[in-house]
Parts: sequence; C-alpha cells; structure tokens
Amino acid sequence: MMDLHKLFGEIIPEQIYSVSEAARYFGVHRCTIYAYISHPEKPLSFTRFPNQAKLLFQGRDLIAYKANGLPKRGRKRKNDIP
Repeated sequence: MMDLHKLFGEIIPEQIYSVSEAARYFGVHRCTIYAYISHPEKPLSFTRFPNQAKLLFQGRDLIAYKANGLPKRGRKRKNDIP
C-alpha cells in the first residue's frame, strides 16, 4: 500500500526520505538538492548509512530547512558578465 503522506507531499518528522522525495517536497529538481547539501552558508543536513551510497534525510530536517527559507540560486546565462 502506498504511503499517502508521500503522495501528497506531507513530511512526517520521524521518517526518513530520499533525494527524490526531498526534491518533491521542496518543489525543486533532484540536482538542486545536491546544491543545497553543498551550499556554503546554509547546507542541508543528510544521513548516509555505512556501505550505502544513498543519501537520506530526516523529515524534521526537511521541515526546518523549508521553514527557514530555501536558498536562492541564480541561473547562469551566456550573456552574464563575470
């Protein structure tokens, strides 16, 4: 049976979520989640279990990160002057 909270974008603080689920909750692409993880001023915390490459997120961390405001990321354009 499918978890309805995951289907409707609800996050439960005690549960663990994947990169795709975190991206769906924030309304961003999966690649943006990796940018949030390495953000210099406001990194998104994650968990990695031993012997697994998969990144996981605590529901409470996702809720707090979204409540504090997601980092803005400007698009790089061809005509931008460095």
